Amino acid sequence: MRFAYTACVDQATWSSIPKLNSELDDGTRIHRIYTEDMSRHSVSAELHELADKKTGVGQYYLKLRNQTDCPVRLSGADIGVVVEDSPARLHYYTSFWGDEFTPMAAELSDPFFIEVISGRSNKGYAPWLGLECESGFISMNIGWSGNWQAAAKRQELDGPGLFVKMGISSRDFYLDLAPGEEFVTPEVYISFSGEGLEEACYGMRQYFMKYISLLDKEKLDTLPVCYNSWWPFRDILINEGRCIDNAKIASSLGIPNFMLDAGWFGSGQAWEQTRGDWDIENVGKFPHGIKYLGEAINGEGIKFGIWCEIEAVGPGAELNQKRPDLIAERNGESLGYVCMGNPDTVDWAIGVVDKLVTEYGAHWIKFDFNLDPMSGCNRTDHGHGAGDGLYAHYQGYYRFLEIIHRRYPELVLENCSSGGLRMDFGILSRMHFTFLSDPDYVDQHLQTFWGATSFIHPVGCYHFPQSQMLEWDNGKEEPQNPISEHMSQTQFDYYIRCGMVSSVGLSYDLTAWPEWCRERLKEHIEFFKSISKKYMMCGGMYRLTKQPLHRGGGERCPAFQYIAEDGSAYVFAFKLKGAAGEDRQICLKGLVPERLYQVHYIDRGDTVTMSGKDLMEKGVRISGVEESSEVIELN
Repeated sequence: MRFAYTACVDQATWSSIPKLNSELDDGTRIHRIYTEDMSRHSVSAELHELADKKTGVGQYYLKLRNQTDCPVRLSGADIGVVVEDSPARLHYYTSFWGDEFTPMAAELSDPFFIEVISGRSNKGYAPWLGLECESGFISMNIGWSGNWQAAAKRQELDGPGLFVKMGISSRDFYLDLAPGEEFVTPEVYISFSGEGLEEACYGMRQYFMKYISLLDKEKLDTLPVCYNSWWPFRDILINEGRCIDNAKIASSLGIPNFMLDAGWFGSGQAWEQTRGDWDIENVGKFPHGIKYLGEAINGEGIKFGIWCEIEAVGPGAELNQKRPDLIAERNGESLGYVCMGNPDTVDWAIGVVDKLVTEYGAHWIKFDFNLDPMSGCNRTDHGHGAGDGLYAHYQGYYRFLEIIHRRYPELVLENCSSGGLRMDFGILSRMHFTFLSDPDYVDQHLQTFWGATSFIHPVGCYHFPQSQMLEWDNGKEEPQNPISEHMSQTQFDYYIRCGMVSSVGLSYDLTAWPEWCRERLKEHIEFFKSISKKYMMCGGMYRLTKQPLHRGGGERCPAFQYIAEDGSAYVFAFKLKGAAGEDRQICLKGLVPERLYQVHYIDRGDTVTMSGKDLMEKGVRISGVEESSEVIELN
């Protein structure tokens, strides 16, 4: 496997396998810089590599420098690998609202090309590729939140080979480099394994926890659990009393965080219309104001959080008239968001967050983004050019997040974008968690979780399991609650446990719950808190089965193994709707073959002794009816 890159400058494109120029060993990581003088193309190129020995993952980026005394135009750059010219198979995901991480595969007998042009990294396709070839298995992702492209083509690069690459999209993008100016491309992350694609993905997940995640394992005793107000109430039924009542119950159950979702701001119109008016409180629903609400919820011993779509501007927002200088436009028309490429916009956004934290008492902010910026702003009075508005917007948004994290280091930052339509290492290196998908059903949750963990560690994933939904559009004015007095404990456990494979979110009207469900939820939360640091934050996760899919497709008995540094482990397994009635044997991974493990089935109370070799070759037995779960402890 060799590393390569392409660049497009002034309509000329070249591909290169660079030669090693320098190497600096700093312990865990190796820093290499490959340099090539492309004077005939008016630029020099440096390919930087930061390689982690333990996880087997490398981070790569290009520095392109204008060597002339005239501007040169850059319109694209890609980084990738060259493998032997032999049969190969590529795995990737399409990704749309409510259908994130739908698996696809291509035999690379013909050229392959995909691109995202929506302006959001996970809308259209997920920013990840998995390659199977004779050399081994490669997991690759791009750390960029905007438009990107990926391609595979057989070509001559120091001999015949298959070149697989990812990079910033050239559609509508161009950047004019001034004399002596440098451009640094988005990072591409590459993991290699000779054993299997899951092992390459495992290395990438461990790299995420080690270098990308903002979570501080030294300061946290557990992964977060958070109550969210959205699905049972939306902006239609939400009000001050419902928030306080649910916060009291959530606190008594051991839930440490409360999230007030959309509906708290603006003059009473639908939330989409007044996004951007973060200084106007919805006093119709919150008569005492949001500061009072924050104080009341924090006073219940549960930390107050608040939703904010900081980038978006609704058509009815007063901000359009108050600050027209902030609005992103294309060809003179508003794009419906503020342009973070404008330094004044970053200053304005920081002021909004200052108020949310210092006045409202927010400990957690959910930053959402529910529109497609496409190719971005082409105003030239924002400090960017006509062709790099989207690039400048994301660079400004990254800078905004970095400033907020430095100013409020204990503030939790949640990433959301119409559910899961913008999740990548670029944004997740600056936020604590990413929301996986808006629809909250077990099948949908596990499809997106399985797909996201192709490159994101579970600690960076956050979702709700099986939410209580307000079915207003179907003529029902009361929330439709999956939790009832007469449901079985088996089904209740199944709903709740599927959300405990990562950071936990819950969206219900807890005031309507039977007492036994509250008590059972409290037990689940205590269990999650007891294992999440050792086995999730400080451990690793293997996907033991193929991907489950919503609407009854894919694997119907998915299982996930969490393994600690001392070799002990937990297995979470689920029998989805459509699962066959017979028992399943699921083989484990990463165990010590000669070690004897005590295998304890928590619900059944059974304990057996098995060797690591047998557990990896013969597996554990998963039984139960549809909509049931198993948790297995291995010591």
